[in-house]
Formats: sequence, structure tokens, C-alpha cells
Amino acid sequence: MMKFCCLIVITLCTICVSNGGILTEQCLALNGVCGRKGLTCEQIFGLGWIEKGICCNKKPCCGEESKVIPDINHSCGFETTEQCFFRQSSLDDFDWTRGSAGTPSDDTGPGSAAEGTYYMYVEASNNSPSTRAVLTTEATDLQACPWCLTFQYHMKGSATGTLEVSAGDKTSSLTSIWTKTGEQPNPESWKTATIDIPLYNNLGITIKASVKDWYTSDIAIDDINLKSGTCTNA
Repeated sequence: MMKFCCLIVITLCTICVSNGGILTEQCLALNGVCGRKGLTCEQIFGLGWIEKGICCNKKPCCGEESKVIPDINHSCGFETTEQCFFRQSSLDDFDWTRGSAGTPSDDTGPGSAAEGTYYMYVEASNNSPSTRAVLTTEATDLQACPWCLTFQYHMKGSATGTLEVSAGDKTSSLTSIWTKTGEQPNPESWKTATIDIPLYNNLGITIKASVKDWYTSDIAIDDINLKSGTCTNA
């Protein structure tokens, strides 16, 4: 009688884990690629490559320098009359107004700033329906990377119009990426807008407020912040 021996081969699977910034096991580099031990990232991949950490076996984790998002922060609270990175557009129908306390119209607008003393608002009483005021970053050079835009907004009034944020390559048309229309819930309170701005070359961003058809459509904004990176990581 012949006897057969079965050889059972057990394959152990390893998982890439991160421990104290050092990647182990399969040498999979987070947001980069593993280079060769003893050589710099630039020597392996060429100009523009930098070390972002260590893979296993002391290999460098390499990434393209151009893809490393810098830590940049622009902010504007309108506490001074100096123009910030958002400026009045010359292509709108009228300008935003810098104010404090309430707006001149009853039953619309905020009673005070969201932060500090001053804010910007559109005064509907003196402007026709469908006209708009626009703030733009057209005069500001913004790096080509993802951005996170946050600001406070106030939309109170029975005839409140539309507040809209658009972004894109400023050498062409911009795309609407966020919008609110009409009086918002709990209208006495300021609300927070948190908006991811995709990567564009020659980035331009606008914040546009449109008047509806009555004086009770004042819209206000305050405490604008623009940080490099996505809103999750910014």
C-alpha cells in the first residue's frame, strides 16, 4: 500500500502598519513611495523629490516636493478698513458695506458681528431686485493646492436672497460650489460655512450676495479664513 504525505503550506499575510512614524511589514509608504536604502530620494527619483519619512528596512519614504501642501492661512475679520485677500469686485452691481451693530433696515441683518466688532453686509433697501455684490480673490495669488474656506454668514429676513461661493481658474469662468437661499433656520444666529476648494491653477474665489425683491434681504458675512489643505486636514 502506498502512503501519501500531504504537505500543508500556510501562507502568512502581513499587513502594513504605522508605528511611531516608521512604516513596517510590506513597506507601503503613506502618501509616498519607498526608495532604496543608502540613497536620497533625489538620487533615486530626480529633482523635486524629498524624504517624507522612513519605510521599513530604513528605506526613505519619498514624495514629490510640489505635492507637499504648504501651511498657508489667510484670514479677514473686517476689523480695519484695509482690504484683505477678498476685495470688492469691479464687475458687480454694488459693493458690500462694512458695518457694526445692526443694519439700517428693520427685521433683517445681524444685531452684531460674529467675531470682533465689524462685518460685511449687503444693504437691500438701496438696490434693485436681482442685483448683486461680490467679494473676490482675483487680486490675490493663491498657490495651486486644495484649500479649506470657512466663514460666518447671517441670512435673516422674509425676502432674503442668495449667498453663493464660486471657485475655479480665474482666467476662465468660475463654478458654483456652495449656495444658500432665503432666511435660514434660527435666523438671529450666525452660521458657519465650511467649504472644500478643489485644486485649480490661477485659483479665484468669489462670495456673491444677491438682493431679492424687498428691503428685508440684508445678508452678512464675517470671520473669513482660507487654509491650505482639505477641510478635514486644514
